[in-house]
Amino acid sequence: MKKRTLQVAFLTATLSTLLLVALVQSASAGTAAVIDGSNANTLCSTSYPGTSGPDQLSPCQWDMKVINAGAAQAKATGKGVKVGVIDGGVDFTHPDLTGGIDVAKSCSFINSTTPTADPAEIANGDCSNKAAVQDLQGHGTHVATTIAARANGIGIVGVAPEATIVGLKACTIAGFCFADSVAAALRYAGDQRLDVVNLSLFADPYLYFCANEAGQRAVLLDLQNAARYAQQRGVVIVAAAGNEAHDLGHPTIDEISPDWPPDSAIVREVRNNCRVTPAELPGVVTVSASGITTLASYSNVGSPVDVTAPGGDAPQTPSTVFGRGRILAGWSSTDATGLWEALIPANRAVVSGGGRYVWISGTSMASPHVAGVAALIRQKRPGMPQGAVAALIRSSATPLSCPTNWPATDPRRCTGGPGQTSFFGAGMVNAYAAVK
Repeated sequence: MKKRTLQVAFLTATLSTLLLVALVQSASAGTAAVIDGSNANTLCSTSYPGTSGPDQLSPCQWDMKVINAGAAQAKATGKGVKVGVIDGGVDFTHPDLTGGIDVAKSCSFINSTTPTADPAEIANGDCSNKAAVQDLQGHGTHVATTIAARANGIGIVGVAPEATIVGLKACTIAGFCFADSVAAALRYAGDQRLDVVNLSLFADPYLYFCANEAGQRAVLLDLQNAARYAQQRGVVIVAAAGNEAHDLGHPTIDEISPDWPPDSAIVREVRNNCRVTPAELPGVVTVSASGITTLASYSNVGSPVDVTAPGGDAPQTPSTVFGRGRILAGWSSTDATGLWEALIPANRAVVSGGGRYVWISGTSMASPHVAGVAALIRQKRPGMPQGAVAALIRSSATPLSCPTNWPATDPRRCTGGPGQTSFFGAGMVNAYAAVK
């Protein structure tokens, strides 16, 4: 089974494509960050320098340096801003999120607590079962800590370290985020008038929903209406562009849809009446992924892209030490998939305060950087309409030109000039420029 990697379906053969070279685990002992006797500065190397932030793994956060997060945090920290993470849940016990989760507003929109992805298990949650929101995999916690990990001296610092996370669980343990649950989560975000939501996913069971097919058209319309409902209530929606290395502005081949039931995928050509959701929904801030130097090899591109953000380089070989070039963030302590245990022999960091941390790559990792910047803007300019926040994210981005040495064999072609390209949109998201 070829499973999509946007939600990072950790139990499938695609694992090696975008996943980690190294893991970081922290313990409660009051020791310094150590990996094979090296401290965090040695771990992260001067080749990819991180920030000078207060936390033990700050030197590993090259991504925060790229987007000028440290300078921005002198102007705004996201305090008082609520960010919904529509994903596979959030680890309520992670030390970098202590005091930073609104448990009362967090909600599960699925019943599934096992790796099965049977849509019969999916149900719109009513927020009565708070335990169901717990992240049983890790992906949602990685996203949440990128947005709002506390500056508490423990692990990492998020883009908006004083923002409040609202966990909106719409994805199963197996990584399926069925459209009904995603739409319900968006409507709930509107009802709660959240400031920002992040969606590092695509809505199952179709990678592309096509308006010329009646069943898919109805689902696409429902998702569009749900997004519009949230936006009309002030919610800034940020979404990952996707990891298929497709140009979303041109016809392509979809080989993985439908991804449920199992083995039902058919190869089909998709044209411009087909949409990846939520990335191609109207008004959504869509984010491509960049590595250390240029567009990430896996990132979708095209006219829907508004900005780019660090998502990490991939693929990398095991000889690339400690996953440098990927994005380091938190991981769930509750691992129903067994992934953490299976990979724990990889290199670890031991830091005081507890919690797990992982390096991974994907547009899933790029999108929360932009959601964090939206949270900073929301604190700095509390009366700004959601559409104006989206426009400011674009206008404050650092312009990027098309790569000059892009491989001739890559079918993605970069068009446009600095300030608007099909690879990077308006450019690299710039937290400081957005709030200065």
